[in-house]
Amino acid sequence: MGIKYLWDTNTAIYYLQQQFPPNAEKFIDDLLKREQPVISAISEIELLCWKTATEKDLVVLHNFINDVFVIELDQPIKLKQQRYVRHTTSNYLMPSLLQLL
Repeated sequence: MGIKYLWDTNTAIYYLQQQFPPNAEKFIDDLLKREQPVISAISEIELLCWKTATEKDLVVLHNFINDVFVIELDQPIKLKQQRYVRHTTSNYLMPSLLQLL
């Protein structure tokens, strides 16, 4: 599976709540016709912990999570993340996951 785009938590929330401008919404709609969304296990956890989600949001959210490919955090990924963070000024998880793909 060739992964081009890794969705972060905010991207998923904005898309599911239709908060993107029309051109961005169209871009993602077109993308979804060709590719399965991909999120990290961290984004999955963050989505499941979304405190302001309504019951309707939760139904949409669970359907979304069932349809996406989730990159799980196995031991080699965690160790690469540790090395990445120790050698950069950034503590963000996203760049190192993108480098692993």
